[in-house]
Amino acid sequence: MTPQEQLGILAIVARLLGGWYVFAGAVALNAWRTNVFMDGALEKLTLQPTDRVETLRGWTIFGVGALTLMSGIFLILLSPLAPPAFMACCALQGAYFAWARKALPPKDEASRRGRRASTNAFLVYLGSSGFVLGCGMVGLFG
Repeated sequence: MTPQEQLGILAIVARLLGGWYVFAGAVALNAWRTNVFMDGALEKLTLQPTDRVETLRGWTIFGVGALTLMSGIFLILLSPLAPPAFMACCALQGAYFAWARKALPPKDEASRRGRRASTNAFLVYLGSSGFVLGCGMVGLFG
């Protein structure tokens, strides 16, 4: 197999991965939209403002969702912006998990399962980011 053919296969894998992250980003942004709607409804019902910690959590969901969506689009396009987008998303997620460890400790088994699932998704994203960095190192992004 020639190096050109190998890059072609790598490009297909990268684009498929990018498609997955476009989907995942859209799902995260939809979760943020639903969360904002529910917070607004609760504010109107209780006449109490949304807790600041919950507001920060919501904006983090928005940021991670937007960066995930953008990183997926950049990867589909084989853009040189893909590696920085993946790294920015990793940084935001890592900062959130470091903050949430103290500010939002899991309160029950369902919360622990949710945190574990989120952490696992982050670890998979870290692995994907390593793949994207490797793609950049072999010249896939032009």
